[in-house]
Amino acid sequence: MSQEEFLEKMRDPGDDYSAVPFWFFNDAPDEKKIRAQLSDMKEKGVSAFVLHPRIGIPRDIPYLSDRYFDAVISIVQTAASLDMKVCLYDEGMYPSGSAHGAVVAENPDWAARGICLSDAEGSRPGDETIAVLPDGKYLVYTFTGGTIRGIHFGEDDGENPPPAADLLNPDAVAAFIRLTHDRYYEKLKQYFGSTIFAFFTDEPDPTGRNTEAFRPWARGLEKEITAQGGKLEELEDLFTGQENGTTRIYARLFKKRLRETFYRPLSQWCEEHGIVLMGHPAASDDVDEEFCFQYPGQDLIQRRIEPKKGGITGMESVQAKLAADIARDLGRERSINECFGVCFRKGWPWYMTAEDMKWYTDWLGLRGCSLFVPHAFFYSVRDDATGKRSGERPPDVGPHNIWWPHYRKFAMYFRRLSWLNTGNESAAKIAVLCAGNEVPYEEVAPLYRAQIGFQYLPVRLPEKLHVEDGKLVCRDQAFDAVFDPFDLIHKELQTCELPAGAEQLCVLHTAQEVLQQAKTHPLWRAVETRDRQPQLRAERFVKDGAGCVLLGNDGGQTIRTQLSVPGSAACRFLTAVDLWQGKAWKLSAPDGRAEIVLPPDSTLLLLTGGAPENLPEEVCPDPEELPDWTARFKEEPTEESENRKVYSLCLAPGESKKAVFRLTAEEMCELYADGQLAGVSFWNPHVFDLRDGLSADAPHRLKLIVTGNACNLFTEHRVPYGLGVDNKDGSAL
Repeated sequence: MSQEEFLEKMRDPGDDYSAVPFWFFNDAPDEKKIRAQLSDMKEKGVSAFVLHPRIGIPRDIPYLSDRYFDAVISIVQTAASLDMKVCLYDEGMYPSGSAHGAVVAENPDWAARGICLSDAEGSRPGDETIAVLPDGKYLVYTFTGGTIRGIHFGEDDGENPPPAADLLNPDAVAAFIRLTHDRYYEKLKQYFGSTIFAFFTDEPDPTGRNTEAFRPWARGLEKEITAQGGKLEELEDLFTGQENGTTRIYARLFKKRLRETFYRPLSQWCEEHGIVLMGHPAASDDVDEEFCFQYPGQDLIQRRIEPKKGGITGMESVQAKLAADIARDLGRERSINECFGVCFRKGWPWYMTAEDMKWYTDWLGLRGCSLFVPHAFFYSVRDDATGKRSGERPPDVGPHNIWWPHYRKFAMYFRRLSWLNTGNESAAKIAVLCAGNEVPYEEVAPLYRAQIGFQYLPVRLPEKLHVEDGKLVCRDQAFDAVFDPFDLIHKELQTCELPAGAEQLCVLHTAQEVLQQAKTHPLWRAVETRDRQPQLRAERFVKDGAGCVLLGNDGGQTIRTQLSVPGSAACRFLTAVDLWQGKAWKLSAPDGRAEIVLPPDSTLLLLTGGAPENLPEEVCPDPEELPDWTARFKEEPTEESENRKVYSLCLAPGESKKAVFRLTAEEMCELYADGQLAGVSFWNPHVFDLRDGLSADAPHRLKLIVTGNACNLFTEHRVPYGLGVDNKDGSAL
């Protein structure tokens, strides 16, 4: 593919790369409203969705009833008529595996079970004493009383929620598949493999919700533990938060049972029915569970990753890259991330900004996510006497938010990142070993800060690995070195075999060793920078024959540096692509080095190997060097209840020649010139360039509409908005 063809494809890669948002089906179905909403989504560039039953469905539409399927069939038919794709959701509501309590209703013995620490032996039918502990306590296998969140008001935590099923019991899981998957196929068979492309399974929990006193267990697990040298009395540490040899054996065996009993049957069912299994396991560092997904995935939720704080510390920091790398290791087409769920600021529901959404999207894209699942688009935010739909895990990041009229900008950005990350060839030279729930995160932070490319590689992939010329090879990718900070090579010898020739590998155990070796291996770095840039993220890969470097800014300050791409031929120009705007230009790179300005909330794609002659030579303006026109606009009267403020400015003849400027304002700015929309901006500093759109010899009237955060519309909290306002870190002023 030529660069010209690459750039043309990049501008709109097509519906296959659409975001696939959770669409909360959470109210009485209305065919006209459903068609209008799906049509609107399609027009905005959203061509697929997860059909997710949520709390708010009327009680006269029971889950999996004929009335329920009447609604589902109508929704799928509407999607098909609009050429949209549908991912079915396998529960009502979550976590997955209980069929809204129907599994337990069919057989009460299939209710969720686990072990607890007790002062007495179990007294209920079916209870089993697993061990008597030295301190006189008992490990008892019993019913947990765990639940899931339901789809009707009154079925939430602390109310009357549906009972959770025993996901470690093959009979219970078989019932779950029969009651849900088989029924969906019976009703929608003609759409499978075409309109319906996937089933989504959501963080299955073997003990159910609100069962902190229990740990997952399955019959016979004690025999497997002791057979591997475990001591049952050491399982008491499961309840103290400590770890020992037996708790590690337990964790490995229970996870294996969950994979064999729950994940694999679902994966096989999807494969047999011409669709993919997507979704995510419960923990961000789950490794082996991802093997069962045709589209491995994870869940970015609850601001566990905090925007502009770097995003490379804590266990949650592994999730997007881990899922993307495992997909690459396994040769899977896509990796997914459910994202933005309850990522609101200050603990205020709905207080999430478009700036937050852009930062999270950058963070995921830079780590390889190739299918975005925004949480969520609400079918309804209607609040009534039965309950409050607008308060159920907000915010709506789609149709009911302030940025929806301009959502196509986000939709195209999702498509471009998804296309870039689908089927590309990573240039990472370091394999970072992981296994089970042992995934290095603090250990790899120095690699991120030094722009050293790496790829997570599960140890338990012996059939995918071999050694060639002293390099570890996974499928077609060869790694110069193995980074093994947890010494998993030796720990995992009991559960897998290393490929022949493993003794030849360059194995490093500390980040310092990697950094030291990188001095003599320039290709280990995605880019070389003039000065240290710890907040700069750089991923290097080949996409459709084009050498690519995707740059991003994880921090809150503008990055200014000079950089080069090791190993690429020195060219006078690089092709630079602003994926957010869909624009490309020639970037001057004398001696192969280019000056880069990367503001917060931005990414930049560089294509190595020169630039097409027909590209313009332009430099994106540095916002901090532009004139600040904030004080020039004059406020006009508006109603405070409108959650917007209006400002105006008259440009004299000739002023439009230099009408490129910045503004400080919260939150969304829509700029009109002579009554026509001239630009929209979602975060500070707001930059507008009117030089090419206005005649130079005439006066012009500008109108600026500043809309406040949706929190002001849906909650009692008030987030300041208007010109001159900058809620920098999420703190209301």
